[in-house]
Amino acid sequence: MNDQSGVLSSERRERNYGIDGLRMLAMLMVIILHLLGQGGVLEGAAWMSGQYQAAWFLEIAAYCAVNCYALISGYVGVHAKYRYYNLALLWLRVVFYTLSITLIFSFVMPGTIGLRDWVKAVLPVSGGYYWYFTSYFALFLFLPLLNMAINRMTRNQFGAVVLALVAVFSGWQTLLCKEIFGTSSNAWWLMILYLIGGYIGKYGLCKKRGKGFFFLVYLGMITFTWLSKLLIETGKLPFLNIFGSNYLVNNTSLTILIASLSLLLLFERLHTSRKANKLIRLFAPASFSVYLIHANPLVWDHFLVQRFAKYAEYSLWGEILLVLLTALAIYLLCSLIDFLREGIFKVLKLKQCLANLEERCLKNLWN
Repeated sequence: MNDQSGVLSSERRERNYGIDGLRMLAMLMVIILHLLGQGGVLEGAAWMSGQYQAAWFLEIAAYCAVNCYALISGYVGVHAKYRYYNLALLWLRVVFYTLSITLIFSFVMPGTIGLRDWVKAVLPVSGGYYWYFTSYFALFLFLPLLNMAINRMTRNQFGAVVLALVAVFSGWQTLLCKEIFGTSSNAWWLMILYLIGGYIGKYGLCKKRGKGFFFLVYLGMITFTWLSKLLIETGKLPFLNIFGSNYLVNNTSLTILIASLSLLLLFERLHTSRKANKLIRLFAPASFSVYLIHANPLVWDHFLVQRFAKYAEYSLWGEILLVLLTALAIYLLCSLIDFLREGIFKVLKLKQCLANLEERCLKNLWN
């Protein structure tokens, strides 16, 4: 869940605030997924009750969040300059939070922190602290090759590559209901999404279609996925039982991929007001830190796991409202915390120091 403006150089085309808005929405979706899953709402809802069906609709509606982040990386990254110092800066942001949170827990809950926790906090990639950051770290090392390939291929060549990737890694796996390549949650799937996003960022897609069309496609995909799950679970489509009720609920699912693409194309066309742009400029850069804070394993285990199961005991609309408001509150609280972290980084001039170090060591290697 990278904030691409913190990993790739910001020297690119005129800023598209709609895309930044999608990054914020995607992070809100990630929090919703965590509240419903690890938070216990899905498990706490009685099977096939209104609360159960509503919770699963929210789950499926938000499931494309990770895909959206990776698509945004490609959409923006294809026009950006490759800089190692940006990855180093992102790594320092991760370590800042892993160490800070571990330190806080060592004082507040002294018996919960051991040597292993400190080692993992200092080495978040090898320690597997955040699966997305680990996968993105690997992806970043391939970006020079990917961008060179993107910029040297003709439009038809690039389009053929993207169609083949979608057909094999999404379409084929969806039809067979099988993780043939094991790509749904690792660097390879992020790489595929990066290329798809890069194609859209470079050439566009469905240019004659408007926002309403893409919203309807998104709604159609998530509704189809949701209905298929409910129909299979209730036995009304017995011939599909062999697939399992969640066979469309995964990152490589064709319906989830199309939903992700629809949101990207919708927000690409979104025209935002000046007031909205100010809020986006303020909160969008903090979105990655929202992930780092609320999904930290210590925060996760002590404040998230099964903490929100009681939401399923409220009315259908009460449950939905509580999930959405809680997700928004977590987003805002984590963003406020990140404003402090950003201030510290600016005082220390970390970005400037890392940029100067790269300039001295590598000169203009990627220019």
